[in-house]
Amino acid sequence: MDGRLKARSSGSVPSTLGRQIGVLPVGNPPPRARRPHPRQILPPPPPIRKFTDESCGPTQYSEVPTAAHSDTVVGRATNDHSSTRSGKVKVKQTTPPTNDLSSRPFSKKYNPSPPSSSRSRKSPGSSARVKDHFASARGTPSQSESETGQELESWEKRTPKTVTEQEILDQNQETDVGRIYDINLHAEELTLVPKLDKFPNLRVLDLSCNFIEHIENFDQSKDLRELKLYDNRLTAVENLKNLKELVTLQLQYNKVKHLGKGLSTLTKLKNLRIDCNKILRLEASELSCCVQLTSINISYNLLDNLSALNYLPNLEECYAAGNRIKTIDLSRCKKLQDIDISKNRITDLSGLKTLPNLQTLNVSCNQINSLRPLGKTRNLQELYTSGNRISELSFVPEFFPRLEVFNVSCNNIKTLDEVCYLERCEDIAELFLYENPFCAPGSEHSHYMAEIQAVIPQLEILDGAHIKRHNHRGAPLMRPMSASTIISVRQVETQMKAMDNEMASFEKNILDRLESLRFSCGLDSTDTPMSSRNEPSSTSHQRPSSKSSSRSKIRDALQFASQHFDDAS
Repeated sequence: MDGRLKARSSGSVPSTLGRQIGVLPVGNPPPRARRPHPRQILPPPPPIRKFTDESCGPTQYSEVPTAAHSDTVVGRATNDHSSTRSGKVKVKQTTPPTNDLSSRPFSKKYNPSPPSSSRSRKSPGSSARVKDHFASARGTPSQSESETGQELESWEKRTPKTVTEQEILDQNQETDVGRIYDINLHAEELTLVPKLDKFPNLRVLDLSCNFIEHIENFDQSKDLRELKLYDNRLTAVENLKNLKELVTLQLQYNKVKHLGKGLSTLTKLKNLRIDCNKILRLEASELSCCVQLTSINISYNLLDNLSALNYLPNLEECYAAGNRIKTIDLSRCKKLQDIDISKNRITDLSGLKTLPNLQTLNVSCNQINSLRPLGKTRNLQELYTSGNRISELSFVPEFFPRLEVFNVSCNNIKTLDEVCYLERCEDIAELFLYENPFCAPGSEHSHYMAEIQAVIPQLEILDGAHIKRHNHRGAPLMRPMSASTIISVRQVETQMKAMDNEMASFEKNILDRLESLRFSCGLDSTDTPMSSRNEPSSTSHQRPSSKSSSRSKIRDALQFASQHFDDAS
């Protein structure tokens, strides 16, 4: 019966539908042929006639059809001008390892032939392309992949881009160049400064976030007040001699190494930003002409001193964070109000001792041991000293009596008593004390926040956390009135006074209008009012006037009406 069932099942199922039902397979199934990915198909290099190349060593030649194998040579074989014959491209290939692709059998469609004498050498770029091709076949990074950034940069260099006059007019929706005051070309991928000769009234120009390498085409922009050239590829400050009205100049995020004489004619410059560059040194001659400068930002450069800033008597803001400054001396800048010299190598603050107007000082992340050399700076309101070696705070209330914000975190304060001296700072509102030895985990004052709140009750923020104040409600100011006594006599008197004031203001408004009407009609304030027109007015004291003037005619008409029409009535 089993045999009949097998035969019956095998005969009823067509053989084209796969394995027969009821028959178990014997052995492993045959491997299924898979279609390779188009990118993985590589042409086998034919070992043909070899010869010694002085530049690349042993080489071999093969003719590869361009249509079928354009993807295998990294898409660049068609640009090789060394050899072309009957729709084929001559490709120079270096000899691969014997255990790799050279052991494969050759296809019949490749018919290698020895190169002719006229094509015995190929261009130097061809060998590099084939090397990239075999490198990609082995799974290693190719030379072309490693030089992608360099190729992109070179493409940007040799592809200049700017904007025309008409494009600027279209951007501002104007047709008259004389009405263009502000041009915004931010992040337009420009490599050249556009020509601005035909915009005489230009005041603000934004060329930031582009690929500009040279400052140029500013000869006719004499009324320019604000120039933004940050985040470009500038290496020098130049061609700004005609911008004598310039007030704000932004050159941050470039590759400037020195200022030179680029600012020598900018006598009205007030705001200068040259942070995030590669400036090694500031000379006094480079900034001495900018006597009106009030704000300068030279952060994140390679400076070791700021002595050149002493020639800026009107300087109010100085930002020099992230440099290599060891000593600081700004004693001649008497108007300084805001200084940021954090993230440097400063050990002494005596150079800031005689600054009477200093309000904000940031000396974080330095090597300062004490704040005493700073002297008595009575106008100081914000002091940031985190990341130093400060251990004493007893003199702070005397030296800085108006201190409002004090950051002394990450220092060397060992006892809570030093912090309690800040109780005498009456205006202190924000205090930062974390990561000091006295408040380390497991120490005696690890839960110091409640203790400091009790000692310094005027604090509003402690270590970045807002302090909640418990307001105790006292006795009410007055007993609430009952419903029957809501409208009291005092409220009625208040309403009456309000009405009297309103009537007085209304009367004054009427009188002012009447006076303005008299002035428009040519009447003097000494003329007889309309209510007393019945009495004859004397005209002997009036100044004689011309009959042709409009004011005299109006005066005569009014006088005639007062004498006749009132009498008739």
